[in-house]
Amino acid sequence: MKRWIWAVLIFLVAGVVGGYSVAHYHEDQLQYSRNVVNGQTAIEQSNYAAAENYFSRALTKKKYDPVANDLFEQTKKFVRAESEFKSHEFTSARIDYQGVDKYKKGSKTLKERAKDKIALIDKIKKNVKKFNKQLEEAKKMNAAWNFYGSNATIDSLLSSAEFKKNYYETLYDQAVILQRFNNAGIVADQSAFSDDTTPDNGGGSSSNQPSIAPRYRGPGPATAPSTPDKKASSSSSSKKSSESSSKAKDESSTSDSKQESSSKDSSSKSDASSK
Repeated sequence: MKRWIWAVLIFLVAGVVGGYSVAHYHEDQLQYSRNVVNGQTAIEQSNYAAAENYFSRALTKKKYDPVANDLFEQTKKFVRAESEFKSHEFTSARIDYQGVDKYKKGSKTLKERAKDKIALIDKIKKNVKKFNKQLEEAKKMNAAWNFYGSNATIDSLLSSAEFKKNYYETLYDQAVILQRFNNAGIVADQSAFSDDTTPDNGGGSSSNQPSIAPRYRGPGPATAPSTPDKKASSSSSSKKSSESSSKAKDESSTSDSKQESSSKDSSSKSDASSK
């Protein structure tokens, strides 16, 4: 009788424990499945932080599950690639996007998005080379003082909708700065050219004003060196000679008059004495 009672009790305890274990297993399985599904839904909504959290919870229910593990690691790699892409670290971002495709049991959505980003990075790198080449040409023209040609190239860049995207913000800033230098150079050239070709109405430039060396001197009549006027010089010399001769004649005439007067006075005195 006692043996029978003990057997029944053991059977009941085993049933309870077994039932609890089975129920707990089914509960864990249910939570695991819910977390995986919720994580995949979060990926579709581009809520990657929530997706990582769901996949992490799924792994607490099935620690070494390959599906949850691949989804979790794949999502982390995609999030890191996205961060690198936003920071314009395109080389490292491309490597991580390529890694997203290696998870066999991962999300197909993440794989497709990673492929799209790889194609975009390749396009950006190609455009960077093209835009950089145009910018270098504009810099060379600026160095050669061809400000109008440099600005024409920069205007072409700045009018491009693609060039205005934040992927090329460093090149865009360089183009804007170079355009300002070109505009300043154009204004300086116009001012220097105007100062150099304005007629001098003041009878000569002031010695206190600094001389301006314009970058471009427009074509103008050549100024012949001044030469003395031979006729004017001869006339002036002749005039001076005539004046000198006339003066000598006047002086001679005056001297003769004085001598004649002196002779008359002497004669008058002699006549008076004889009488």
